[in-house]
Amino acid sequence: MSAEVTAVTRVVESFAECWNRHDMNAFGELFSADAEFVNVVGLWWKGRGEIKAAHEFTHQTLFRNSRLTIAEVFTRFPAPHIAIARCRWKLEGHVTPGGAPLPERNGILLNVLRQEDGGWFIIDSQNTDIIEGVASRPQ
Repeated sequence: MSAEVTAVTRVVESFAECWNRHDMNAFGELFSADAEFVNVVGLWWKGRGEIKAAHEFTHQTLFRNSRLTIAEVFTRFPAPHIAIARCRWKLEGHVTPGGAPLPERNGILLNVLRQEDGGWFIIDSQNTDIIEGVASRPQ
């Protein structure tokens, strides 16, 4: 594995680590200042501040006791200093707005990263729920 793939994979793994610690300060630092994020229900946040604030709110409520597991990180480099990383994820321990437990969810997270200031930062992120019975893996 190249040093670049390792560095990008580390950012994706840090996404889950920050999530699981519910450390939205560290989570926000994974994103560039001008990053954008579209979540699984289509909310679109622009800029590190909005991304961090939205996740701070949900980690005080819906995701307060959640656990995110990342698997199968696939990375490619379409241009110098740009990486596209897709991964599968599993979310457990989340609740409804009323506090009722929800079943495990699975999905795919797309992160576009840019190398800047000696590191890799997420510049765009889009999250997708996998709906059982609708989506299937290509054979």
